[in-house]
Amino acid sequence: MNLRTLILAFLAARSPASFPSEVIHARISQSGYLDKAVTANEAADELRTLASAKMSALVNVDIHPVTKGESWWATDAGVKQWTLDGRMNVGG
Repeated sequence: MNLRTLILAFLAARSPASFPSEVIHARISQSGYLDKAVTANEAADELRTLASAKMSALVNVDIHPVTKGESWWATDAGVKQWTLDGRMNVGG
């Protein structure tokens, strides 16, 4: 299965909650839907791609002001795309 689709499905199903990239990577890796193992860096790259204007900003990120930690969440456009994709549930 496509990593980008899995990440969007994980976040959109839990909207408006947000998650660190490490949690997203762990949950999609454990889902059993990936065709091959992916690294945390590959998952982070896909998150950045999903947040880009090219992808209509399907996800967004908040940066904690003190820890500088990232927390990712699905935008309204991302939830709409997930709905159009069939509302797949990923990561329990």
